[in-house]
Amino acid sequence: MLELRRTCPGSWVDFNGHMRDAYYVLLVSFANDRQMDELGMGPTYLASTGRTLFNLDNRIRYLREAKAGDRLAARQRLIDHDAKRIHLHTLIVNLSTEAVLAVNEAVLLHVDRDGGPRAEPFPPEVAALVSARAARDAGPEPRERTGGVGLMRRGA
Repeated sequence: MLELRRTCPGSWVDFNGHMRDAYYVLLVSFANDRQMDELGMGPTYLASTGRTLFNLDNRIRYLREAKAGDRLAARQRLIDHDAKRIHLHTLIVNLSTEAVLAVNEAVLLHVDRDGGPRAEPFPPEVAALVSARAARDAGPEPRERTGGVGLMRRGA
């Protein structure tokens, strides 16, 4: 599991006194960036190959409020994958209380950005990193879900 930690700055808080909805997604986006880098698909990969990951589906459920100064963690698991896609599950947690504040699920697609963009299978070295991450992240089905997100497989 990947864990990204941040403290909610005052600039992320709206007039209601809690973190703006967009910043929950931003926190997940920062975790996605780190995940992409750990899976060999970070900025260097893009620069050298013209390939990257694009979001196909990204959904969030807001469960509790975060406030300025709260210590937060985005805990991310790779819960499914195929030759071209990964399905990420992220919990945003208050580190002081361990309360789950939000759950995000996203499906990201490997694309050749310079050639279209068009979908393309992971190269063998990236596929190996994806499979290894999925094996490390394996476990029980996440309890908190967003609903309706996942890899659709033809003929299954």
